[in-house]
Amino acid sequence: MLTLRKLIFSLAPVLFTASASAGPIVYVINGSQQFGTIDLTTGAFQPLGPGPNVNAPLGYFGLAAGSNGLLVTFLYNGDVDLINPATGVATDIGPSGLGDCTIPGVSPCGPSSANDIGGLAGKIYATDFQNDLYGLNPLTGAATLIGPTGIPAFVPGLNPDGTVTFYDEAIFGAPESLYMTFDSFTFNLNTFAVGSTVVTPTLYRVNTLTGGATPIGPTDLGIGAVVSVNGTFYAFDDLTNQIESLNLTNGSTTFVSNFDPAAGVIQGAAETPEPAPIALVGIGLLALATSRSRKR
Repeated sequence: MLTLRKLIFSLAPVLFTASASAGPIVYVINGSQQFGTIDLTTGAFQPLGPGPNVNAPLGYFGLAAGSNGLLVTFLYNGDVDLINPATGVATDIGPSGLGDCTIPGVSPCGPSSANDIGGLAGKIYATDFQNDLYGLNPLTGAATLIGPTGIPAFVPGLNPDGTVTFYDEAIFGAPESLYMTFDSFTFNLNTFAVGSTVVTPTLYRVNTLTGGATPIGPTDLGIGAVVSVNGTFYAFDDLTNQIESLNLTNGSTTFVSNFDPAAGVIQGAAETPEPAPIALVGIGLLALATSRSRKR
């Protein structure tokens, strides 16, 4: 018969090995309506859930931690979805009140169109194409205007030279502060080449009471999402398929790894639960077994 003590000690190497070898994993959403995880060390992408979501015809923007362990994201049409990270299943909870820009040139795509979403200290924030800041109700999806950030607006459309104007934005929280990165550039759909920079990529600190943003410094073109893990901020550069650490004091970045091209364009990221409790359970069981052995 396998005693409790023998069982625990036989499991101990597995528990500690799993804890030690587990790399930092984060949740991501991309422009292909896909939810999954990315290993920040290797860049490996693991899709989760049933696949592309019918509620998001062209994709999601932004990802933030909501209540009850669910994640909150924007749809291009301005609706808000809750994603169950265990299953990858998304549920539409309602319109934010911000405009639709599902198909540029067909949808209204006005200045109040839904742009991006992020979180800080349990609260959800969103922006529109004017880069005004909103507070978002995670239960209903409704957006309430806080104020203009002062960050340049995004103006979609086809340019006279045949290029289109794209943008990148990430909204994310750090201790006691909300941050954003934003840039805009022209892109040739025939050659898949980046043209001119319309808005220089910059890191901003945002006042959540007024909406006003303070520039911190220049950063990399193409940052579509930023996530914090153990105090380090990881940025996803969609133009280079690179994961970079982001310095919040000046906007500089340092290469970490290349992420799998199969992940597509990363448009939102959120931290996954820490694996530490598993190791702690193992430690507790080992201590219990040792204690019982000594008493006997």
